[in-house]
Amino acid sequence: MHTRVDQVKGGGIRQFFRNSRSFVLGAAIGSGMTARAAERAGADFVLALNAGRFRAMGGSSPASILPIRSCNEFVAAFGRTEILPSTKLPVFFGACTFDPQLDIDHWLDRIIRWGFSGVTNFPSVIHIDGYRRSLLEKCGLGYAREIELLVKAARRGLMTIGYTRTQAEVKQMVEAGTQAICINFNLNRGLESGSDPSISLAELAARTSAVARVAQSINRNVICLLGGGPITKPDELLDICRETGVQGFIGGSSLDRVPLEMSVLEVTSGFKTIHLLREKVDLLERQLQLSGFKHGVIAQSSIMKRVLETAKRLAANPNPVLVWGETGSGKRRIASLVHAFSDRKHTKPALFHCRPGPAIDTIGALFGAERSENRRRQLSLLESASDTAVLLLHLDQLSRDGQERLADYLEAGAFMPLNGVSTVRSTARIIATASVARAASLQTVLCPRLLALFAGLDIELPALPDRLEDLPQLIQHFTVEAKGELERPDARN
Repeated sequence: MHTRVDQVKGGGIRQFFRNSRSFVLGAAIGSGMTARAAERAGADFVLALNAGRFRAMGGSSPASILPIRSCNEFVAAFGRTEILPSTKLPVFFGACTFDPQLDIDHWLDRIIRWGFSGVTNFPSVIHIDGYRRSLLEKCGLGYAREIELLVKAARRGLMTIGYTRTQAEVKQMVEAGTQAICINFNLNRGLESGSDPSISLAELAARTSAVARVAQSINRNVICLLGGGPITKPDELLDICRETGVQGFIGGSSLDRVPLEMSVLEVTSGFKTIHLLREKVDLLERQLQLSGFKHGVIAQSSIMKRVLETAKRLAANPNPVLVWGETGSGKRRIASLVHAFSDRKHTKPALFHCRPGPAIDTIGALFGAERSENRRRQLSLLESASDTAVLLLHLDQLSRDGQERLADYLEAGAFMPLNGVSTVRSTARIIATASVARAASLQTVLCPRLLALFAGLDIELPALPDRLEDLPQLIQHFTVEAKGELERPDARN
């Protein structure tokens, strides 16, 4: 079955729009759930934007231009783990160029490797006021750098959509070769306040028409989309489209926040007996806890309940998972639980303990080794476990060479045996654990490539002092476990 990504691969943004309906709809979102809903409703493409994620978290779109998080790492985390696995639609990566240390070429290579179909310049300096924007422009972090991002992305075969706001901006964007623009005034109406927007629909139509005319005077084939604004209803959009001639609409708040808030208000007001909902939530929590108890995971504290929820969420996708924390925090149990939640739960996972030692005993055992004069070819654990998962324990003790080889495998699904000349493929899933000292970070034990590959796919386990609520049950659990060990016949002999 061919997805729309397959259909437009290599054809560029114009080919994509030619293959779509006469009017296209893009969803600027921040969660996998919204991506699935948008696809089912008939959206043509998806934009993974930090603004969408902030809305999903209860924040607002304007927060997207504040340095609250490392924007690109933030988008990569939820874009890779939630949105890409949730939809077959083309997904555009909302990339920020405000960071002076950003290596645009490096990031574009990663975006392609992860499977995104396109790139857009969001958040953009077009949403920053004149004085602060002038400072960014003087530092070389302004609109020209965003255009550079899109030009380089297009050269790599990615589709691009350029956010623009004024006639001067659209002139720069289209002259640089951008084939699709999103005219965005960032004036979403607030449902909770009930206040009128700061611009009327008539003024929105006039300003949109002016920007679109400049774009099409430079390139009559440029694709003009309308982004956001005070539009919250389909009939409002219809009126704007008739007046401006735009070829599509990218909805943010109007597609995720506004409908969600309205639905919650309507549904909540209809509940007469809230205890029914509470009982359902309690049941789901108990089921999740019971799954953990089967693997020796005590999860009464709120922080450990979140760990279980994260483990279940990450288990649902075939991506690698890293469980890390202090020694003795239960990393192996959580790693086993991730496998138990996965679609490979009916297969027995392969265990591999990373220990210091000769390369033939460590790297050779995991990745295999080609035959030599004194040794036959050594089959790799990754080959023999291709249909299951490899629980890679103590990844922090794997040599730097081993970590780099593992990074190669996670990126390409293939690896090079020790002393080998050709690559070997495998579909074994990696579920790894790593120990770090208290208050230390993963950067102290893992190479940068692995850190990047596990971004958003990791589970940090709390230390015991941070989950004292679990202490009574932990004591009871390990007491029963120790008693059972002592009562085994082989333990008494």
